[in-house]
Amino acid sequence: MGRGPACDIVKYKERQWQQPERRSAGLATSTSSVSIPLPFPNSWLVDLFSTLPGVSEVPIVVSRLVFYWGTVFVPMTFPKEHAFNELAKTEMAVQSSFTDTGSFFGLMSMCAAHRAVLAGRHSDLQYAEASHRFLHDADYYVMKAKCIREMNIKLRNPILSLSNEAFGTIINLLTSALIVGLFDEARMHLRGLKRMVELRGGIADDGIHQSSMLAAILTTDIKAASGLMTQPVFPLAWDSPPVPVSIQERITPSCTSVLQRPGVAFFSNAHLSSHLLSILLVMCDIILYSQACNENPDILRPSDHGFFRNLNREVEQQLLSYVYSKPDMQGIPPFEAISRLHSVEAITRIASVCYLNHFLIVSPPSSGLGRALTKNLKQAIADCTWSSLSKEHYGLLAWALFVGAQSSAGQVERPWFVERLFPIALICGWNGWKQMSNVLIDYFYLPSTNETGWKSIWNETMT
Repeated sequence: MGRGPACDIVKYKERQWQQPERRSAGLATSTSSVSIPLPFPNSWLVDLFSTLPGVSEVPIVVSRLVFYWGTVFVPMTFPKEHAFNELAKTEMAVQSSFTDTGSFFGLMSMCAAHRAVLAGRHSDLQYAEASHRFLHDADYYVMKAKCIREMNIKLRNPILSLSNEAFGTIINLLTSALIVGLFDEARMHLRGLKRMVELRGGIADDGIHQSSMLAAILTTDIKAASGLMTQPVFPLAWDSPPVPVSIQERITPSCTSVLQRPGVAFFSNAHLSSHLLSILLVMCDIILYSQACNENPDILRPSDHGFFRNLNREVEQQLLSYVYSKPDMQGIPPFEAISRLHSVEAITRIASVCYLNHFLIVSPPSSGLGRALTKNLKQAIADCTWSSLSKEHYGLLAWALFVGAQSSAGQVERPWFVERLFPIALICGWNGWKQMSNVLIDYFYLPSTNETGWKSIWNETMT
């Protein structure tokens, strides 16, 4: 762990553990300032005999974090999955992170990090100071230290070093780093993960492809790339399948619905490449699926959720990587490839990534990943010379500003996005929310999901 405040917190916390606990479980209070409404966390129901790793050492801390995992972390991070398959959540946990000590402590560090960033117990997340961020939360550092210790034990054991449990441990470490915003640390874990995958035979190897770790490896890699705005380490091991006709029939809105128009304005924009438009076309199906989840969930089948979970991951991967795979970009340094994008395409690409991060896997605005996405979108918009664009492009800019304002809710960047909406609305003559929403619906905007928050942004803009 090194020296400094984080290490001191851990040492202080461990000294506290050595003192006998005199309170009863029902009256115990968390080390966190976040209040818990129930006296007994439901982790007691999952682990009736206190067999979860770490419970015997820190029963109160672990129980509170398990409770947070089930009642806050999962519902917020996987809202669609949680809404449709509550039982799968428990089964998933018992089969993975709740059966291995390292993975378990990694999961607990993720929960502690998530809880801390939501409560605002973090240093101001400035991207340039990524290696110096810290949380004012002892539980996070304790769980992280225990997770690292377990990972080191695995790495010293030839049998365990490439096991699924080792993969689960490093993936959870990487994810907790992204939640906090420790991108230097995330890069380090990503390099380790890449080496482990190579030693297992590569991402397309049957040993990985047929394991439960494949989706976790790819998802974590893509989320890291989203925060760093770089090309994902692992390529897609297969071509994305088209949305089956049977699913399309279930999610397609009626002919009279305004949702017949999602994304239509993108396809009339001459500044967007065919590569990006082909990705956005697939993204339209994800938007319609989300609408079906909100408005008519009974028409969906369990297999539909798995299909769109994979599709969501593949679309985000393509948004991040297509720039580097274009024929005219071969052999060009990554930074130069990005700089060659038209400013409108750069904004659309990053705003689409931000928008995706509010659907199947949600990144809170205060998380390190959420702040990084906001910063990247802000920079792309700032780099765009608006005066050189015709008025017909202002609808897309307005949509991107709404995405940015949503993604920066409660953060210092939000006013920056809101303030830039007003002159666009003035120039375009958008006098009311109805006019504005009629423009947004031609991009990516779901009334059932976005209307409340985006109408609030509009009201904030016009006051």
